[in-house]
Amino acid sequence: MHYHKKMKPAILFITHYSGMYGANKSLLQLILELRKDYNVQPMVLLRNEGEICEELRKENIPYIVSHYYWWVNEDRGLFKKLLNKRKQIINLCRIPNFARQLQAYKIDLIYTNSICVNIGIFLKKRLKVPHIWHFRESLYQFRLSLSLPLSSYLCKKGADRYILISDYLCEYYKFLLPKDKVRKIYNGINFSNVQIRENRLENDLHLCMAGIVSEQKNQMDALKAVHYLVDKHRKRNIKLHIIGGHKADYLAEMQKYIKDNGLQDFVIFHGHQTDVSGILREMNIGLMCSRDEAFGRVTIEYMMHSMPVIASVSGANAEIVKKETGFLYEIYNTRDLADKILSFIENPISLQTMGKTAYEYAKENFSSRTNTKLIYEQINELIK
Repeated sequence: MHYHKKMKPAILFITHYSGMYGANKSLLQLILELRKDYNVQPMVLLRNEGEICEELRKENIPYIVSHYYWWVNEDRGLFKKLLNKRKQIINLCRIPNFARQLQAYKIDLIYTNSICVNIGIFLKKRLKVPHIWHFRESLYQFRLSLSLPLSSYLCKKGADRYILISDYLCEYYKFLLPKDKVRKIYNGINFSNVQIRENRLENDLHLCMAGIVSEQKNQMDALKAVHYLVDKHRKRNIKLHIIGGHKADYLAEMQKYIKDNGLQDFVIFHGHQTDVSGILREMNIGLMCSRDEAFGRVTIEYMMHSMPVIASVSGANAEIVKKETGFLYEIYNTRDLADKILSFIENPISLQTMGKTAYEYAKENFSSRTNTKLIYEQINELIK
């Protein structure tokens, strides 16, 4: 395939939030590599100010903050439903304003980074340019604001290409998207600053879970497994590190469980961290207990830091975690999870051997450069 270095395509990237969690980390890495390797001129559209703005300023990437609403929501009663439909009308009314703000940039292509926002559909029509829609998540507890026939129609007609991040997600959305326009491209991680390391069991076995503390990420499984190991197996050399911001009610439930079961010495909450690599370098095992995980960027981050991964059999986890790189356990079966952790305590050399294999496997299959190249091929095809 021939790439046009001289062309300098201008691409509008639309994101659905302004924090620095998985989807935006992946987006920022993609933008930086597209600009460096393929001469793309990026412009980012954000619905509000936030953590990502600082990163964009630092990297000299232009952005516009102009509010728009999601078209997915937690569906709670008739009033909420009507409110959500009203939000969609407000979005539509704002399209001419967005188009005016973007006029000077002569956009060649629109790139929406999530299923959660649909304004890319209408900007595509207004600006008469192709649209790539990157689905990075399942809907989980969310609903689309519009009726299913209308949502389905908009999804099918809304983009020229759909990028989905796993086979699980391709299957999940198969009734909503035109099959001939769907491409599966796994997420990529930048490996340039991380080297393979020794993963040894010193005094304590350090388990970690990174990601927002929430029901979907399911940190309770890890907590219960630790309780089982401490209580039934008398293993007191365990530390569970929980890294990430939180949903208040779920955190309260976890803290109550810790207090009720005397686990204060075995669990450490690190809160939200901008850079988790400093913590991950000190860990032995990465846990991915999520339900309906669309890909699991953090799974690759664990592997990148020479850690075996123990993941639930849910969502895309079984696609990512192979038997050479870790174990799968039955979700919500915390005894199964505990047994898998115990196997590393009983055979600590496997931390080193599996960790090394995990690093090599992840580097081979999930590097950001590969991800960027595959995405640029889709961009190039649409704007040639």
